[in-house]
Parts: sequence; structure tokens; C-alpha cells
Amino acid sequence: MTSKACCTIPPVVSDTDNYKTQGSYTRISSLLTYTTGPTTSKTGVLVIYDIFGMHFPQTLQGSDIIASSGHLVVMPDLFDGAPMDIANFPPNTPEKQQKLKAFFGGIANPGPMVQKIRSEVVPAVKEAYPGVERWAVVGYCWGGKIVTLLSAGEGFVASAQLHPAMLDAADAGNIKIPHFLLATKDEDEAVVEAFKTALEGVGKKSQVFRWEGTFHGFMAARANLKDKENLEYYEKGYKKLVHFLNESL
Repeated sequence: MTSKACCTIPPVVSDTDNYKTQGSYTRISSLLTYTTGPTTSKTGVLVIYDIFGMHFPQTLQGSDIIASSGHLVVMPDLFDGAPMDIANFPPNTPEKQQKLKAFFGGIANPGPMVQKIRSEVVPAVKEAYPGVERWAVVGYCWGGKIVTLLSAGEGFVASAQLHPAMLDAADAGNIKIPHFLLATKDEDEAVVEAFKTALEGVGKKSQVFRWEGTFHGFMAARANLKDKENLEYYEKGYKKLVHFLNESL
């Protein structure tokens, strides 16, 4: 069920990226968690990263952008310090391919991860920030799949997935809340359209976009913000996402 783009495009790593994060780190449900934005906010956003984890500047900056509109943003390290090793990208050898398969079959398996988030992470986050009255959930790539599954349950009032992996129109009919989907040229156009149709069929105030001009991962670890075109899409993508969250929370 994994997507080709998710399993082939490597993240961008730059030793010269001097972005200064706006938030801080704490522990929630024993997990290291990046927290940014006002802790007194009545609205919160749970961010679920891609398979490369929480420490990429492009992903952290995204959380800061979301928080800049007044939301409390929390991004727990769901892989607990063991994300997909970037040394295995691209997975161009049998050994690397096996490690990727084992990762998706293990800690990144969507079913058990969703159960963990519902039963452990969400209650701990809400206990840590009891003043937050309305929560949204946002996911990148692999995290986008997790978001669609979480959106079928209780606990969130809005959800969003950005350049999602494992996009499945069958998930859309189970989503119970306003949902935002931003896909790229690397997500199958027919699947995106089917997902959009399924969302419309259940009458939610959702938004679906597919941008041909950009690629899978452009708003998270795979973003190359030194590239002018990628930066423009990155900024435009977050602008649309934040507008949706502001309208939905």
C-alpha cells in the first residue's frame, strides 16, 4: 500500500540550514514532543510527521507556521527516536528495500500506530493542555494515512493530509470531520479524484487540491527551501493549510 514516491524520494539534508525553531521540547506520554504556539490557546493541532521523523528543519518550521496563527501545535515523536534511516534512501539495493519493508511492517504499521495514538497519545496530549477545547490533526506523507484513519473516530474537529502516502479513496467515506487534502504530481490523479468524490458524498466542508507543479514531500522533510520554486509552493501550501485550520477550528 506504500506509494512509489514515498519509498523513493530522499529527504533534503543541509548542514547550512540555520532555521531557528520557535518552540521547545517536552515529554508527553513518555514521547519527546515538539511544542510551539501559545499554551493558552483554545485551539490545538496535533502534527504527525513523515517517516523521517521530527527533527528536519522543514517540518519543524511547518509547525511554527501553523502556530503563528494562534494555535497550539504539538508534534510527538511517535517513532520514539527510531525513524526511517535516511541512509536507506533511495532504497536501491535488496538490503535497503528489506529495511524499508520491515519499517512499514513494524513501527510504521498504520493500524497499530493509530491505536497507539488514540489510546495513549491523544489522551496524554489533552491532559497536558486541558485549556485546548478543539483539536485538529495534520499529517505529512505517511502521517497523512494516519490522519485519514484517525479522522474516522472521535477527538478531532478537523483534519488535513499533505502529499499523502497510501492514499485510499475507501478511507474518505469514513471521515467524520472537515478534511483538507493537498496532493502533488506524485499522487495518482484518479485516486485523488475518487477521494474527493467520496468526501463530497458524505457532505463535509472539505477541500481537495492536486498541484501538478510540485512533488511528494515538498512541505516536510523532502522540501528543498533553497530552491525558489519549492519555497514558493511550500509557502503557498502552508497558507492554504492555515486558512483551512482557521476556518475549521
